[in-house]
Amino acid sequence: MHRGSKPSSGFTLVELMVTVSIIAIIAAVALPSMGWMANAARLDGQADEMVTTMQMARAEAVRRNARMTVCGTTNGTTCASGTTWTRWIITGRDNVSGTTDVIRDTTASGDVQVTGPAAGIVFRPSGIIDSAQTVTVCIPKNLPPENRRVLNVMVSGVVTKTNVNGSGTCP
Repeated sequence: MHRGSKPSSGFTLVELMVTVSIIAIIAAVALPSMGWMANAARLDGQADEMVTTMQMARAEAVRRNARMTVCGTTNGTTCASGTTWTRWIITGRDNVSGTTDVIRDTTASGDVQVTGPAAGIVFRPSGIIDSAQTVTVCIPKNLPPENRRVLNVMVSGVVTKTNVNGSGTCP
């Protein structure tokens, strides 16, 4: 007697190739958006870091009852005179010891570019600044379309962040 053979289980080569093709098409559509999301996250992270720096400088000015400056630096100890801030510090005078302290030293990450006032932003002991200032955090790419984060520091010392379309260029 002849026994019946078991039916085969599994995928045929055609079914497998169709599945692989569908996955490849989905990946081709999804990967560019992943790059966009990574750029946006890096840009937002650096802008948020700058907002935190401003808030910390303001709080230290009030706490120490002394002027605190956020400025670009090349050496991490003194303010530089340029508007390009690849590295920035919070610096201020300690009224007790009479020395100038660097409270925070931060470096921009990767291809993120930061521009701010050449003289820096000086917070008075009351937490205010003399005139409104702007700091721009930018990534020189077309994705995300809004490739700039403009931080407006109001006279009150409050910082607001706005997303701006820079058409892939930085100031």
